[in-house]
Amino acid sequence: MKINKALESVTNNQASCLRVLLSKNESGQIIFCENCNVAELELGAVSLRIDASTLHTLRTLLADADTRLALYQQEKAIYAQQSAIHCSVH
Repeated sequence: MKINKALESVTNNQASCLRVLLSKNESGQIIFCENCNVAELELGAVSLRIDASTLHTLRTLLADADTRLALYQQEKAIYAQQSAIHCSVH
């Protein structure tokens, strides 16, 4: 009986949600619920609900990680290239 009430509650909450698709690509999608003021990030089977005010902070965090990863990969490639040059000199 408790399970049925829980399912009814979930169904009622979903019915009151006003969901707007913000972004979608091959990786996933982000849907915003105006009534809940929450953005839902869906990546495959993983779903993450983010308070709308936190979305900008998350964007900054991801952009910083993306930039640092690109720099790391660039430095690693340069190091590998320099190591190959020094190893081939007799």
